[in-house]
Amino acid sequence: MGSRDLDDPYRVSMRERRFAGVIAVHEGSVVLVRERHEHWGGAFWNIPSGQVESHETPALGAVRELAEETGLIVAPGELHLVGTSTNEEVRSLAWNYTTSINSPTVAVDDPDGLVLEARWFTRAEAIDLLRQLPYRPLAEPVLAYLADRVQPRSHWLYETADADPIVTPLGER
Repeated sequence: MGSRDLDDPYRVSMRERRFAGVIAVHEGSVVLVRERHEHWGGAFWNIPSGQVESHETPALGAVRELAEETGLIVAPGELHLVGTSTNEEVRSLAWNYTTSINSPTVAVDDPDGLVLEARWFTRAEAIDLLRQLPYRPLAEPVLAYLADRVQPRSHWLYETADADPIVTPLGER
């Protein structure tokens, strides 16, 4: 995939599995959801995220997932791209966004039934919980953003889920 494909989400092949997540912040706190992941052996905390449907842009998928998993409502225009990541092994592409939330009341209405709860955490607490995620391409880009260890709008390329990523600014690949 070229960098042009990441800038135009409709050009991404439908053979690619597309995912989007939101780092939602309210007064310095970050909302996380605890989801069941049977293939990883239990429940883990993560940012609200999920698969982008074929008719959606990544931003539309991200706001839908945020609403379903937390009850928090934002418009796609209120999202700011944090970065993207690919896992070449499983042919997946993910977009992570951030947004500020004015009303922090959460209510889970997950149609998949995987989200067990949603709660606000301090940034340090969120980092500690996200470190427990067993899937590096999901955890590392968000952790790096929350810890201010990566330039915003970077792309994380994983050849496999266990490989160290190649991180480059979008537009320089």
